[in-house]
Amino acid sequence: MPLRTSARRAAALLPLLVAYDLTLRPWMSFWGSTPEERRETLPGDEIAAEVMTHCTKAVTIDAPPERVWPWLVQIGDRRAGFYSHDRVERFVFPGTVHYVEGTHSATRIHAELQDVHLGDHIDTGSFGRFSFGNPVTVLEPNRALVVGTWAFVLRPLPGGRTRLLVRERDGGYLRPMVPRRFALARAALGVVDYVVGDPLHFVMERRMMLGLKERGERPRDEVPLERAAA
Repeated sequence: MPLRTSARRAAALLPLLVAYDLTLRPWMSFWGSTPEERRETLPGDEIAAEVMTHCTKAVTIDAPPERVWPWLVQIGDRRAGFYSHDRVERFVFPGTVHYVEGTHSATRIHAELQDVHLGDHIDTGSFGRFSFGNPVTVLEPNRALVVGTWAFVLRPLPGGRTRLLVRERDGGYLRPMVPRRFALARAALGVVDYVVGDPLHFVMERRMMLGLKERGERPRDEVPLERAAA
């Protein structure tokens, strides 16, 4: 009887998983982007990685790239944060997220966080002496920032606007942490990434993009500049 019950439950879930894979997941992976934007080559595409397929998201910002770049270049743990759902970050990853302004992502442009170079590490989280992040692999001021293979591209549009493109590899979140020799564990974590990790990441990344949009669109005279201590 338990076996039959499990089979019935699996059969009931199958249509939901198919619908998720055919509709919701593609929408999350390519939110806001056009078919042309998904196909075009962007900075960072040439970097070799285990997974070479791309997910591209996009949003239009009513401000020129020069206004968006200072907010973008200061992202990271123990930096400006990621302009996302800060409370969710702290709840899901307790003790691993830190913001230069204390308990929330930056609301100011910080002069001491603007000096970023190729090879510098931008962390997504840290715990004590351990950090999780990647080096800056592409740095083109006012145009492109690539952290590992996570690419942020600012494309100027007519009327002083910007098209923000965010591209990343569809490699999972937990699965890559396990060595390849543990195939069963990697497969199990791949399922968790697929069902839980992808939706959570989408919610957080979408909010991050909208957070960049909101900050970039603020009038220049309303954006405080936090200067580095002398």
